[in-house]
Amino acid sequence: MTLISFVVPAFRVQGYLRECLDSVLGQPETDIEVIAVDDCSPDASGDIIDEYAARDQRVRSVRLAENVGLGPARNIGLDRAAGEYVWFLDGDDWLAPECLTEVAERLRTTRPDVLLVDHVRTHWNDTATRSAMAEVFPESPGPETFRLRDRPEAMHLLHTAWNRLVRREFLVDLGLRFAPGWYEDVSFSYPVLMAAQRIGVLDRVCVNYRQRRAGAITRTRGDRHFEVFPQWHRVFHLMDAWRPATDALRPAVFERMIWHYLTVLGNGQRIAPELRPAFFAQITADYERWLPAGGYPVPDGVEGIKHRLVAAGRWRTFSALRAASRARDVARRR
Repeated sequence: MTLISFVVPAFRVQGYLRECLDSVLGQPETDIEVIAVDDCSPDASGDIIDEYAARDQRVRSVRLAENVGLGPARNIGLDRAAGEYVWFLDGDDWLAPECLTEVAERLRTTRPDVLLVDHVRTHWNDTATRSAMAEVFPESPGPETFRLRDRPEAMHLLHTAWNRLVRREFLVDLGLRFAPGWYEDVSFSYPVLMAAQRIGVLDRVCVNYRQRRAGAITRTRGDRHFEVFPQWHRVFHLMDAWRPATDALRPAVFERMIWHYLTVLGNGQRIAPELRPAFFAQITADYERWLPAGGYPVPDGVEGIKHRLVAAGRWRTFSALRAASRARDVARRR
């Protein structure tokens, strides 16, 4: 059986797709396959995929007749995957050279359900920013595997699909699929960790996470950011279905949900000013709906104040404090 199936959706990434595919196919570890899914892209992404499939038998081209979105495109690729592990890699990101040797060795020696790998954010000005791996795991976990209830801090790593390899049989048995819409990683990345019996961590930079100046949802303003709410609702509905196994995780997951909501709200490039009161009101509604009976670990400092204002539904106070904080930041920069 092939060790790793890479599922690479492609939509408007013709300028980056060759770098992505070359970074996978040029690795020393060759026990792989690539299912590249052209999500009815209006550019040349589909032609590029066909070109690679014609010259490398490890690449399989899937051309969709209509655009379905990132999550459903990943599902289509998953259905065609034959590898023992699946790695969902976005078409504008790329692997670090020779990283697959260490990844494959860890998979073969520890057989985790999920293997988390490190990444860097690579910016358009040729700078790079490290992830939170060193803060989350100050001491390397090494080859040890664990369950999330024993190391819940693993949830503080970026909640994406591309920084984790998932054992395909485990994923199929779980019946977990990517949901449509924005923030689709949320309702995938947290549940796979909650359900896994063996989680591994490889603190080696494997993925270059491209930070584009335009085109990413983090830099797109509009009401589609409200789609983050149903994605988190899916997480809690799964936790309800998986009870009592997930009860101990509920406080930590709840904290991550509120943190994520506040992160989206706090990004001025996402939520337009006229939509912020409604977005805040929905945070408060979800706070009341999903608050664990025994409470949860409220952060210290300013973050803790934000959580308490959400709990009280005090948008005006929250907004005033946010404006004051931004004014102080501007003054410092000056």
